[in-house]
Amino acid sequence: MSHGYATYGDDPEFSQEYADYPESADSTRRDLDELFAAVDGLRTAVEESDDRDRGLRKDFADLADRLERGSGHRQEDRIDLLGRQLERLQQQVQALERAVRVADGVPQINLDDVGAETRALAKEAARWDDLHKELVTKEQRARHEQEIARLDSVRAAHSQCDADLLDVIGVLASTERSSRARGDADSRLRALSTRRRTLLDEEIPAASEAAEQAKLALREADSVEARVVPQLERAERAWHDLQVRLRTRITDALGSNALLPTWFGHALGVSPPAGASGDAWIRTAASVLAYRVTFGIKDQALPLGPPAGEGTDTTERRWTWRARLESDLDELSL
Repeated sequence: MSHGYATYGDDPEFSQEYADYPESADSTRRDLDELFAAVDGLRTAVEESDDRDRGLRKDFADLADRLERGSGHRQEDRIDLLGRQLERLQQQVQALERAVRVADGVPQINLDDVGAETRALAKEAARWDDLHKELVTKEQRARHEQEIARLDSVRAAHSQCDADLLDVIGVLASTERSSRARGDADSRLRALSTRRRTLLDEEIPAASEAAEQAKLALREADSVEARVVPQLERAERAWHDLQVRLRTRITDALGSNALLPTWFGHALGVSPPAGASGDAWIRTAASVLAYRVTFGIKDQALPLGPPAGEGTDTTERRWTWRARLESDLDELSL
């Protein structure tokens, strides 16, 4: 019997030692063969166990990978689906509750019906952005001031060039052509002469014209500011008064237990949250109503009306304001 390695039965010394004891040797040999067979069986079992273990590890890794790549997304999709279904159910419940309250004769309030005076305030407040665009910015003022300062700098360079020319001419007049004291006076004279001519013919005229244009622009900016700033202040006061009016309108509606518009419930619920976030809620509610009043939104389902259409310039004030309001509403729902 061969087990892949030598056994005592193959040892000639073993055979010689037990030659005189044939029965005992045969019995011992059988025991040893059985022992080695058992070892071989254990080794085979261990190897098979290792193979199974490696297989299990691979199966586990594949499963983990599938869960990570697929099942997680499916779970998230399912959660999103349930969330949408829950939202639809909540809207249906709200619609049913509203219908019941209407049937019971609960008064309805139209928050958008603010009156001519409030609409005039909204129109005045809406001028702020256009008025502010007329003002010269700090950066533009700084550039104009730099142009004016550059003329002084170029003139100072011209004065320094003249002074250097006088020094060089003095050296040339007081030294012989071959004198060491003369140094590079000849080449400096040529360079300074060229520099002076460039300053007089090019740099000073260009800087003078730019400085004059900058002074004109600053005078015009001052004139615009004198005209626009009072209008900006009126627009700011109008915005403040508009916010106060709309806050009061909303809080009065909440206190009257009247039925609020559908768009209001969709965006803000039926009442402010408790705690410090209540102030943010009422500010956002007033701003949403101000947006509707300013742009004449009549949609009873969408608080901010339909989104911008294709090709709309979303940098316009209406759409940048809408984006800020959407962000504020999202924060309230967190």
